[in-house]
Amino acid sequence: MIRGAVGAPDPGGRPGALLACAPMRPRALAAVTPVRLVALALALAGGLVLLAIAGAHLGFGPLHGATSLHELLSGGRGNIAFIGSSIPGNPTGDPEAAYGRAAGYGGDEAGADTGAPQERVVSALDDFFDPQVMRVQPGTTVEFANDGRNPHTVTADDGTYDSGVIQGGGSFSHTYTTPGIYPFNCKLHGAAGGIGMSGIVAVGDVALPTNGGHGGVGPGREPVPAAPGATIHVPADRPTIQAGVDAASPGDLVLVARGTYPESVLVRTPYLTIRGEDRNGVILDGEQKRANGIHVVEADGVVLENLTAHGYQLNGFYWSGVDGYRGSYLTAYGNGDYGVYAFDSRYGRFEHSYASGHPDSGFYIGQCYPCDAVIDDVRSVHNALGYSGTNAGGNLAIVNSEWTDNLAGIAPNTLDSERLAPQREAYLAGNWIHANDATDAPTKRLEYPTNGIGVVLAGGRGNVVEGNLIEDNPTYGVGVLPNLDDNLWLTHDNVVRGNVVRDSGRADLALGMPATGSDCFADNAFTTSQPPAIEAFAGCAFPLGAGGDGAPTFNLLGRFAQALGGDYPSGRWEDEPAPPAQPSMPDAAAPPVLAIPETAVPGPYAVRSIAELEAASAAAGPGPTTPREVMILGIPLTSGLTTLLGVYGYILPLVLYASWVAISLWDLVRRDELSDGRRLGWMTVVLLVPFLGPPIYPLAGGSPIARSMRLFLVFGALAIYLVIAMLSFLLQAL
Repeated sequence: MIRGAVGAPDPGGRPGALLACAPMRPRALAAVTPVRLVALALALAGGLVLLAIAGAHLGFGPLHGATSLHELLSGGRGNIAFIGSSIPGNPTGDPEAAYGRAAGYGGDEAGADTGAPQERVVSALDDFFDPQVMRVQPGTTVEFANDGRNPHTVTADDGTYDSGVIQGGGSFSHTYTTPGIYPFNCKLHGAAGGIGMSGIVAVGDVALPTNGGHGGVGPGREPVPAAPGATIHVPADRPTIQAGVDAASPGDLVLVARGTYPESVLVRTPYLTIRGEDRNGVILDGEQKRANGIHVVEADGVVLENLTAHGYQLNGFYWSGVDGYRGSYLTAYGNGDYGVYAFDSRYGRFEHSYASGHPDSGFYIGQCYPCDAVIDDVRSVHNALGYSGTNAGGNLAIVNSEWTDNLAGIAPNTLDSERLAPQREAYLAGNWIHANDATDAPTKRLEYPTNGIGVVLAGGRGNVVEGNLIEDNPTYGVGVLPNLDDNLWLTHDNVVRGNVVRDSGRADLALGMPATGSDCFADNAFTTSQPPAIEAFAGCAFPLGAGGDGAPTFNLLGRFAQALGGDYPSGRWEDEPAPPAQPSMPDAAAPPVLAIPETAVPGPYAVRSIAELEAASAAAGPGPTTPREVMILGIPLTSGLTTLLGVYGYILPLVLYASWVAISLWDLVRRDELSDGRRLGWMTVVLLVPFLGPPIYPLAGGSPIARSMRLFLVFGALAIYLVIAMLSFLLQAL
């Protein structure tokens, strides 16, 4: 239709000259104004937001689409990296090839040929080296970094190199080209021969000398003694625990009398048993200046039992690079890293032990697959994490234990900073996990975001959490969440079933987005969950492919921003008080039981029932009352800038997406010039193509809406959202 304006008739009665003409717009489009457009979008946004959230559970829409897109880009294995990247540390790209035991503490996999020079770091602290023993491959450059306040040197025992004095913040590097054993020391705080501040670099697959010169240890397994050996009494036969260890042979028992022992013990003799006569009366004291209470390096089958360690800058009891280990009736409190700790080791058991006041975790088993290990009947209290296990799993059972008054309870996790990622196949059962919200516990920056979670599976796969009593945790009872390091690690095939989870502050069960849709929840006794109806949408019998809820992920992201800025509560490990007296082993004079791998360790276990756990909870009396937080779409409204980050990071993207959908559909309905086929085609694109469909139409669909408005709707709104979200993150961090 043409609308025009004509001049007055001429004297002959003919129409006047045509003054103007223009195509006539449909009335509906002529009435479009920016105000009406925004109002209509906002009116439809609420309903579409709900549709988008439901789509996360049912397998369509922006949330589920994010998961599907990430899985597509990463080859469907759940670890997000640059397109074409392989699993970290695995140049072949075969995930199974990345799993396997590394050869020795801190070392590279035996025989590995990376095709490029290696670099490793030893930290010089006040006054010890960490690690004290490092195994590397020939051609490795080791950087010695002075991370302490005192000046130090790095001097080879044989004089082949000397760094000179290194001030705090300085470093020295040396390349080791030839296989062999290379001891070194700090001339200012030690001397050659392993005196004082000293260490060893083992290059290649050479054996470390044992403490008493009885052959060597590592890599590979050491022979098992035919029978238990002699008993060395400390201080009756040897004045110190270290002297007793140095005098011992494989199979011997070092029996330590009551007393306080201000020393740090290094064990390099296999199949020793170091035992205290009285668990509460035999105390290793680091005096807040020594590295580790007892450190077992590449010596298989060493048993530590009936001892207490506190005041060490690093760890209480520590095994690294061993086959076969056991820690029984141990107490570790107030140490600067871990309490009871096994790294890069296989076939082990922690039992009847207690840990408190550690800024990382009370108990830790890390970098092993399969681990073939058991943690049974332990109590972990007032640590940053009750249990942490990075890249650890495979026949790993954490059972029958109590985890309480930590910042978080149990936290298996995947990180790129250690080998054998991802973490997988841990079994958590028969545990009482309660009241983990100890903001006065010592903690490190990256442990703080897990505050208030009973069990957090961070980027892990194939874990089973069943038959636990999980109560009074003020954030989540169980959180299955992605973990971000060099790569974004999604959870995969985790099973949470048959637990009693109650009185959690935000939700009893939580599945954070993005998720692969293969994690499942079933037969749990619970009240609340994020996403809602989690056992319907992420059930084990008939899973609907839940993509996870954004609230748990953005809640942790807000806490991470807070931790980056250093604004988080924490106690000091140096101030941790001694715990109440703990039960000693029944017969401290009994012959030793060697920790023979695959035979004596890890050993059997029987899981406690829910009824037994409920009885223990009832006997302990009422726990702390955990208030429900006021939330909108899972974002708490009581946490300052975290709320702003949650709103802009999670809720507003859904609103923006819903607005794109609403405006695109509204515009298509009113475009009478399009055929029904074209309109239905564009509607299909808008509704079914994740992420890209709604913004594609305003940009390429020939919409009559002004071009400037369409560009602002897509790019301007997105830019504003990103700027505000980033500002809220930075404000939280600052």
